[in-house]
Amino acid sequence: MKDHETQAGCQLLRRAPSPRRGRGAAAKPAAGKIVRKAVEKLEKPIVRVTGPDHRLPTQVVRVERRDFHATAQFRRKMAALKKLSDEGKLYKATNPVERDKSITDGYKDRIRQKIWDKYWPHDKDFANRLSQRLSDYHPDHVWELQLGGPDTVDNLKLLHGRTNTDIGSQIWGQIQNLPDGTPIRIEVVD
Repeated sequence: MKDHETQAGCQLLRRAPSPRRGRGAAAKPAAGKIVRKAVEKLEKPIVRVTGPDHRLPTQVVRVERRDFHATAQFRRKMAALKKLSDEGKLYKATNPVERDKSITDGYKDRIRQKIWDKYWPHDKDFANRLSQRLSDYHPDHVWELQLGGPDTVDNLKLLHGRTNTDIGSQIWGQIQNLPDGTPIRIEVVD
């Protein structure tokens, strides 16, 4: 497994720092280094069967943060999607999206193996705690597959499972009846 996968996995398992605020200012969602790097890697040209159909009107998709979301992770995920949205890269992909399940399964397995390789046997308790926490996380496509994202390892980061599932469901509920290729603009309700 690549070192950046291990770092990404272990960093998301640690408690995220609270957003920095100036005096009297509201916190701004930050993409964070890990997500920002993933989005930058994805800015390479990607060959797709479909893409945005600019003859169709852009549709606004609102994603709301809920009480059970891991707040910092929700904000990082949505900052990445908002950046892609602002750059005009998001569109409704043809459903069902093509995906290789072995990519996401292998990603999580490699992170788990790296935990064992790094911390076992000298810190068994820590290795067990990290491995246990990993079960609550999903390999998440930072650039959602349903919004035209690639099914590649570079597009994966760990995200709290319930947060991941809910974000995907909120998006799908708003785009499922749109024509394929409809440009999408993301709005975040936090």
